[in-house]
Amino acid sequence: MLRVPLNQMLAIVILSIIVGIFVNILRSDSIPLLAKEIAIAEDLDVVFGEPVAITLDQAKNLFDEGVIFVDARDNEYFIDGHIPNAWNSGFFMELMFKLDSAQTKSGPVVLYCSDDECGSSEELANDLYNEGFTKLYVFKGGWLEWEAAGYPVE
Repeated sequence: MLRVPLNQMLAIVILSIIVGIFVNILRSDSIPLLAKEIAIAEDLDVVFGEPVAITLDQAKNLFDEGVIFVDARDNEYFIDGHIPNAWNSGFFMELMFKLDSAQTKSGPVVLYCSDDECGSSEELANDLYNEGFTKLYVFKGGWLEWEAAGYPVE
């Protein structure tokens, strides 16, 4: 049996990490080492492309306009309470087909989870963006901010 000394194994692991980071930096489609902060939308009429964050007031305006809301929280939290008429994210493929059949991929969609510390809505927005959806709003304040504002709930 071949035995590799611990210091050699550690050196190989460190060298592998350094080479991996270096190769990632050189790639045109590199993976960011840290997730970039999602930008806050100033004007909702010009948002097309990558997902953007929206404020409570912007979320309420979109809600009043009848825009589709998607709750990215787990089903048990959704059942406990959610924004009226919001869809639960459930299985991604099912959600994607449901959205695609309800409107075009350029139709607006608001995604939220519990609060600004929850990253599920951003992850879901990025997944939908990668599938071709282009008008994605992430309501960072989420369920907790919506409920605290006294807005309608189910």
